Parts: sequence; structure tokens; C-alpha cells
Amino acid sequence: MSQPTTTDWRCVHVEGHACTIWQRGCHEQGNYLRVYVPDAAARAEQPLRVVLYLHGFALCMPSFYESHLLALAAEGYIVFFPDFQCSDYPSPAPGKPVPTWQEVPKAGPWTSKALRVAVRPQGAAGPEALGDLRRVVLSLLLIELILVVIGWFRRTYAKNLSHLLWTVARSLASSPKDWLAQALALVEAGWDDLAREPAYAHWRQAQPMVYGFGHSLGGLLSLSLPWALRDQPAARFRPRVIVVADPAAASEMGIPRFAIALLRLFGAPFTADPLRIQETGPQLCQPVAILHGADDDLVPPAQWVGPIDGGGTNFSAIASQTKAIYFSCSDPHASPPLCAFHNQAVTCTRFYDDALFEFFGGVKHGANAYNTAYIWPGALALFGEQVQPADLLGALPERPFAITTGEPPPPDGAECRTGGAPPPGAGGSRPRDPSR
Repeated sequence: MSQPTTTDWRCVHVEGHACTIWQRGCHEQGNYLRVYVPDAAARAEQPLRVVLYLHGFALCMPSFYESHLLALAAEGYIVFFPDFQCSDYPSPAPGKPVPTWQEVPKAGPWTSKALRVAVRPQGAAGPEALGDLRRVVLSLLLIELILVVIGWFRRTYAKNLSHLLWTVARSLASSPKDWLAQALALVEAGWDDLAREPAYAHWRQAQPMVYGFGHSLGGLLSLSLPWALRDQPAARFRPRVIVVADPAAASEMGIPRFAIALLRLFGAPFTADPLRIQETGPQLCQPVAILHGADDDLVPPAQWVGPIDGGGTNFSAIASQTKAIYFSCSDPHASPPLCAFHNQAVTCTRFYDDALFEFFGGVKHGANAYNTAYIWPGALALFGEQVQPADLLGALPERPFAITTGEPPPPDGAECRTGGAPPPGAGGSRPRDPSR
């Protein structure tokens, strides 16, 4: 099947969730967009509620978050999922199975792939963009050499991390600020084009109620939406409320340090023009809730509530007067056990084998209590504007694990203790990053 163009929509109705999934573009060309439209959104009298759902670094496929995306659509939200990174992920039609990465055709050795990326840089225009991409390729080739050495001791980890970085190699020739602008552009164009469908013609004149959600790097981008729209007072997709899960406070967080150092050395735009909450937080005046995990090793809680140079914290950089941050605690004695770390907001990592995500934020084979009793109901309560962020805990239907509003104790403390790794599918195992 040929890849879709920017104007071709493919769709499928999902009976069990009373919604239609619309999709166009492809990950490789950097124009991928999937939209989950509830059946009720076809009725002119129905208020239009929209969620901008922004993914984590290199978690560009909706399959990583599918259960949550469908759950939001079942609650009546139109959910936009743009891939703001240019990536090598497959783009199967909605309703079709997603292949695993072992089943995706490979471009050959990484050196061959590097040459392919440098010579045919989709999305790059002009010599400056091509130069940026070649700087990225050079840095990634050095990273690949380091991973070869790491592979002598931890072969599976090195192989998987290498694949993950090369999958989004082209996107590193753009800055995270460009990614945010791309996400907004894809959503804006998608809304206008879907409004040409007869069933959604009433969207043309409607002003939707918009909410922001993001995970990891996507959490930082969601928190930065008001900053991106600061010069557009009439912007259609200015969020009313923002909820984020395990967000990064800066775009470099969560990436192995040696990789960041090499990308900086070569002047890759990803590191040369980073996105930081210190810059974007002063524009964020909407109600905001950060739902974090106490045992997050990729973005530790101290990155948000610990002191930073110049005084204050990253959390205090957010200007909103209606904000709250929460830390869920691990419970190894629950059935199934729960480890409150980085990728718990994800609902499935099956595209990769478990070896990568054991070390890169956590294995997930399905939604668990972190999703169904923390992230999902928290987002729904705040998007429904039923409660303020500071009162969120009282709105959660159940809390099968401890949640604290202050800086959590260390992972081996009395309240937040992993006590060992849960079995695959029950929340994954505690991440271990050899670069940290």
C-alpha cells in the first residue's frame, strides 16, 4: 500500500467506543495525524470538546497510548494525536494491526541508513536544513560507536536504544519549538479539513472547548502551548485546562547524557534551541495539573520540585495560580504490583521488545491502575472542569496506591518503595539507565 498524502483521509468506525478514527499523512514525512471523533460530534447541538494529545519522545505512534485515546473518545472528546517528530514508524490504516519493529522492513546497516538520511532528508529544505541534518547524522554515528561498546556488556539494550534514536533521527534536525509549532499546524489543518466532511460541517463556525494533555516530552509541549500561542489571542486551540503525565521540565531530559553531549557538540538543533519550562511557564496561566510518579528515574521528581539555579523550582516557573503537582507512589504489594515511574502513562510498548523499555521508562502490556485510577480519571475530572487542580485527589474514584503532594521520599523510603520488579504487563520493571 502506498503511503497516504497530506490530503487523503482513511477512517474506520470503532463500534465499542462509539467513535470514528480518521488518519492521514505518514510518520516518515512528518505529517501524520490521527483524530478520534466521537459519534456525538456529528450532532450540531452537541458542544465540541477537544483534547490535544502530545506524545513522548520517540513514542510517535498512537498504539503507545491507544487505550487512553479511545477512552477519551468514548467520553465524548475529539482527540487529536499529531506526530510532531519525523520518524521511521509504520503508518498502518486505522483498524489495521501495528507490526512490531522486528517486522518492519529495515534499511540495512546503520551506516547505510545514515547515508540515506543525509542524502534524502524528507522535510528538510535548503542547504541550512541539510547542514543541520548532517550534523545530527555525524553525532548519531558517534553515539552508535559508543553503543557498540555498551553492547559488549548489554547487547540488547544497546541495539534497542540505537534503533529508537535512528527512528527519530531526522526530527533531531529541528528544535522542540519547531515540533510544537508543527503539532499545532497539523491539528489546525486537520480541523479545517474534517469540517469539510458533511457530518462535521457545523465545526466550521464552532469554537471548541480545548484541553491539553501530554506525556513526557509531550507533557512539556502541552505546558508550553500558551507560550506558543502568546501572539495569537484568537487562537482556536488555546487550552482551557492542561493535564500532563510525567512531563519533562526541559526537552533534553530523559535522553542519555552522552547522547545529549554529542548532539550539543555538533550543534544539532534539538539541543541548540531547547524548550524549557523556565522560558514557557510564565505564559501558562490556565489551570494545570502535573501527575507524576515518585520513582521516575528519567525525569526525577526533584527536576520539578527541587531547587534550581537562580532560585525557585521548575514548578514555580508556571505562572498559573490554579496549579498542583502530585506524585504517585509505588506499591509492590498490590495485585498486580505498581511501580510509579516514567512510562506508566503509556498503555502499550509491544511495538518494541521488552528489553528496551525495561531500561527506557518501563514495559507496558496494557493499562493498569496508574492509568485507570490516576491519569485517566484525573484528566477527566479536570477537563470536565468539575474541580480545581488543588482539589483533584478528592475527585478520584479510588486510590489503590499512595499519592503525595510534596516532594516524595527516595525510592527506598517507607512510603514509596518498589521492592522489586513486577512481572511484564503489570507495570513493567524499574528503569535503569546506564548513562545516569
